[in-house]
Amino acid sequence: MKIFSNILIIALIGLFSSTYLFNLSPIDYRGTIEIETPVEESALRLTTEKQELLNPESITIKHESENEEVLKSVADSIFTVSVYKGNVPVKENIKNLELVSPSSNMTISIDSANPMVTTLDISQKKLGLEDGTYNFVFSSNLIASKENESVSVNVTYDTAGTYFPASKAAQSGKKGLTLYFATPNADTLIPVTRFVVEDKSLTRMAIEQLQNGPESGSLRTVIGDVTNTTYNNGNVVIDIPSSYESYNNGSTGGLLSYEAFKKTIFSVKRYWPIYSLSFTVDRKSVDSYFHGIDNVTSLPYAKDNYVLYMSYKVDGRYYLFDYKIDTQQAGISETDAPELKAQKMFDAYKDTDIPYGINPIPESVILKSAAMQGTTLVLDFTDSLMNAYNGKNDLRQMMIDSFSYTFTTIPGISSIRITVEGEALKNYVEGIDLTGILYAPEFINPENTTQTNN
Repeated sequence: MKIFSNILIIALIGLFSSTYLFNLSPIDYRGTIEIETPVEESALRLTTEKQELLNPESITIKHESENEEVLKSVADSIFTVSVYKGNVPVKENIKNLELVSPSSNMTISIDSANPMVTTLDISQKKLGLEDGTYNFVFSSNLIASKENESVSVNVTYDTAGTYFPASKAAQSGKKGLTLYFATPNADTLIPVTRFVVEDKSLTRMAIEQLQNGPESGSLRTVIGDVTNTTYNNGNVVIDIPSSYESYNNGSTGGLLSYEAFKKTIFSVKRYWPIYSLSFTVDRKSVDSYFHGIDNVTSLPYAKDNYVLYMSYKVDGRYYLFDYKIDTQQAGISETDAPELKAQKMFDAYKDTDIPYGINPIPESVILKSAAMQGTTLVLDFTDSLMNAYNGKNDLRQMMIDSFSYTFTTIPGISSIRITVEGEALKNYVEGIDLTGILYAPEFINPENTTQTNN
């Protein structure tokens, strides 16, 4: 018995004096320390299509994730919005801008193919903001990660400009010449219609009026010296002196001069038949001119198809101007039905991003359908059209004029009619009947705004 006791004591001493078993045996730790299993990090993030918005009525923001996630809202607002001008806060912690109010116990599952889409009202009227450029920060109440919880967008409200409607008829006793002048930064050409008394050849008058320049202080002419302009049975020849070198100085200046000549002369077609335009230098034919443009002899008249009419603001006035879209980029095929082409043209308004042009159609306006009735295109909009440019008749007319010009550049369409939810467009622009068929007005951007005939 004593021997057994001694053995037991020796064993206990060995056990308590050793650290090997405690340090290396997994049996000693298992069941005594709770090992926390790593939780998969949320991949939830915010996205929006555009980082720059002009005069928006609303914005659409998506909650996206590459993983399947379940979102639960315990508040009555998904987003908190703060507005800054520069680095100075203008409005902070704005809530309840969602067009559809979420329920306080809302649960929704999202994955890579099914984001959560939310539309917020950020109209100037809703927020009570003055004209200017602001930085909006949208913070989600559903995202815990500070890194991914917000998205910022630059928003510009610019509604102080004035639009003078296009005119259907010339001023009494005058002819309307549409002249093309360059923007201050030579980005593009702006069509301006000047009404003049016909006292010589209209083609010669058109060139002389181009040379005289615009009444606007900021637009400028790109047409200088011209030796002569002749018209012969629908064929126009413009002779340029070689001593005037500006037409060949730089690709931009050369192209703008060429386009100003061409578009201005072809606009005379409303009065006289114009079949072709040629350029000569010192009364001699040339293979190329205008800084490398080859097609300067017998340029035939051809109507431009698939043209968007965007807006440009200068000197406090909005002008419409033509912008030929890339049909391949817009997804337009010649085999498409006119209705489908119209929908793609409408989408091009929002998809066309040019730094100098302004989309005259607010982002919130939704085209519901397009249908042909003979050669008239019927554009049916949702109620969103009725809220566009609320209280601003001239900007509403600018949008209607843009529609009239744009959609009649689709082959086979001669006119448009506008409806809202299937009903005729009534009382939209004060004093203007828009319930019937609308044709593209003959005279765009009348220069003398004191006398116009609509």
